[in-house]
Amino acid sequence: MNRLVSSLALSTLVLGAGALAAPASAQQMDNDGGWQGYHSYNSWQPGWNHGQYDRHHVILGTVVKFSAYRVTVQRDNGNVQTVDLKGGTVIRPTGATPSAGDRVAMVGYWSNGTFIVNRLVLH
Repeated sequence: MNRLVSSLALSTLVLGAGALAAPASAQQMDNDGGWQGYHSYNSWQPGWNHGQYDRHHVILGTVVKFSAYRVTVQRDNGNVQTVDLKGGTVIRPTGATPSAGDRVAMVGYWSNGTFIVNRLVLH
């Protein structure tokens, strides 16, 4: 009986842990050190024009001010927000520099109330 209970408990534990694990494809890193998917945007996505985007990892706006490691944008709701660019932030298209008035999508993550940008895509 103890052997049956132990096997059942182990099976439940293994199955439970497997149910919590993300699929292997969701766990692969891209070349920029981010998770594949939202970090792999290299160009403006058509859905962004219609408000269809992952609001946890993407901020859309119009550039108000750009400086090294920092960009201030006006979001669609009128709020002005300053975000940080980390060392190695990828700007697409390659070689472009954001300027006031440019429409941008910033892809990244929140850390201690600050949005950290891994990739900035100009429209």
